Amino acid sequence: MKKLAAILLCLTLLLCACGGNGETTAAPETTGSETTAAATTAAETTAAETAGQGAGAYTPGTYTASAQGNNGPVSLSVTFSEEAITEITIGEHAETKGTSDPAFEKIPAAIVQYQSLGVDTVSGATNSSKAILEAVADCVAQAGGDAEALRAVPVEEGGDTQAAALEDTEVDVLVIGGGGAGLSAALSAAQNGASVILVEKLSALGGNTFRCGGAFNTADPERQKDIPMTEALASAVEKVLEHEDVSEEHAALKAEVQKQWDEYKASGSTTLFDTPEWHALQTIDAGDYEGNVELVRTLTSNTLDTLNWLGDNGVEWTDQVSTVVGALWNRSHQTPNASGADIVAALEKNATENGVTIYLDSKAEELIVEDGRVAGAIVTNANGEKVTVKAAKGVVMATGGFSANVEMRVKYNGQWEDIGESVATNNSPGATGDGIVMGEAVGANLVGMGWIQLMPLNGVSGGGISGYVNSSLYCNKEGERFVAEDQRRDVLAAAVLEQTDKLFYIVCDSKEAELRGMTPEILGYMVENGLIYSGETIAELAESMGVPADALEKTVAEFNEAVKADKPDEFGRTTWENTIEVGPFYAPSFSPAVHHTMGGLEINNNAEVINTDGEVIPGLYAAGEVTGGIHGTNRVGGNAVPDALCFGKIAGANAASN
Repeated sequence: MKKLAAILLCLTLLLCACGGNGETTAAPETTGSETTAAATTAAETTAAETAGQGAGAYTPGTYTASAQGNNGPVSLSVTFSEEAITEITIGEHAETKGTSDPAFEKIPAAIVQYQSLGVDTVSGATNSSKAILEAVADCVAQAGGDAEALRAVPVEEGGDTQAAALEDTEVDVLVIGGGGAGLSAALSAAQNGASVILVEKLSALGGNTFRCGGAFNTADPERQKDIPMTEALASAVEKVLEHEDVSEEHAALKAEVQKQWDEYKASGSTTLFDTPEWHALQTIDAGDYEGNVELVRTLTSNTLDTLNWLGDNGVEWTDQVSTVVGALWNRSHQTPNASGADIVAALEKNATENGVTIYLDSKAEELIVEDGRVAGAIVTNANGEKVTVKAAKGVVMATGGFSANVEMRVKYNGQWEDIGESVATNNSPGATGDGIVMGEAVGANLVGMGWIQLMPLNGVSGGGISGYVNSSLYCNKEGERFVAEDQRRDVLAAAVLEQTDKLFYIVCDSKEAELRGMTPEILGYMVENGLIYSGETIAELAESMGVPADALEKTVAEFNEAVKADKPDEFGRTTWENTIEVGPFYAPSFSPAVHHTMGGLEINNNAEVINTDGEVIPGLYAAGEVTGGIHGTNRVGGNAVPDALCFGKIAGANAASN
């Protein structure tokens, strides 16, 4: 049963680690009742007796329960004999596919194997793990058992659920980190003839790439050919071109874009203006001119080739191009499921097919330096043992940022009044800055560490329609707009923090919901479970949201007039598409969360890590959010995934050819 296969589809867009990370979530998939977690005669053991259960402890039968997971309720059924738990079947849920999979696979199997609820949660899927344990405990109680006693039953270390353990070994290229950057580096290195090992400290691959919506920004003449160039968009180009020169590199880039813009206007074209150089200039402008121009040029000049390389390696892209939140321009590409999980799955498949060996639950602890060159790493393997991996050609650091490390956030924060424990993160729990610490220990220079991005779209109600801004409005608890929805993410987040309860709603209509692939069944589930608010009219929607109806009706009417005018409005918004007029109407609620850390290891255009003396550290490469210097003060929405994958591809190829 796949009733919820696309539930929270849009939430994959809301992260745009891209995008979305994680964001908050990547595309979830419901696992129906046909998925059996575990059933084994080994369950008929004396483990239950250890817990004080024993023969006749349960009333035989199958019981169902649900408990709150990461994205909503996780349902399951548990079958009991008189003596033991014999089978656990995962039912409906809206957890993030891939991220939650290890929990769904390992925990039920361990419960049945050991007849214990003392099973450890799975790293990277803690909330999903807890939901399984809580729901099974409920079923135990329904069957007349003692859940507390089962929690006391010891679980042996190792066993069938233990991941493969890495041993002392040698390889050409060692990749540290299994997110988008690491997987692209591993695949690229393997395709360039190197033997490759990838280690990931969590129990699942993907990192923030998996959690995000997979939005991938690139100038793409073919897919953008039907997007109109409006007066409002033209004004945005003119505004950026008017900025004073801040460096020779910026002046040269701006001159190129000016020439392209003049030629475009002379051509009489009405199709969207876009080039790699305009993408680069917007990225530099959005980062307050603090980004490294040459690195940004390397990024935007490689995005389309990387998009096509991903296509050659199994990633499908839709023809529709839109503007994901904070992207500033209609160049955000998506997979059919609007999910970074699609990208991760394709990269993993092709990496393993090209000979990459992947070890999960394996944490790199420190880099090995021999004769001034990074020559490998010390890794704690899945059995908790310290092992040595020597890398003859190079090590690629791809461990992500430090959004999930509160201490590190507070230490480096130079942007926000409060970035401590009171502020959530929608990033992977693995984003704890490990690679930055390891790199600094061997002399790597750190850049941009004080710039931390808050993503405004961290779900409060738990649901959503899409992360695109083209046809939606943002309103506060007073029912009023307060910001240009197509602004930079830091601007959006700062504006939200000024609103009542630091909360806002995204209002859209049925046209937008249908455009983003939301079926009536999906929408009905989200409304029924309180994940989104809805109403047949704007007044009914306002009542559901708890905001003044007259204010929201006025806000929507003014928004619709602005859409029809197709010019910058009082907030300065320039991106328009459809009005909000066709009921039912929908609105999830959101509040900001830490989403991206712009600082990290300094690299050059070859993805080589630079030391504090400005020199290359031989044998050490880096890609993705572990690096700094590309995004400046603010990352453009939809630039994270191409950043990770473009530089991952470059790092892997260069390490292999070393």
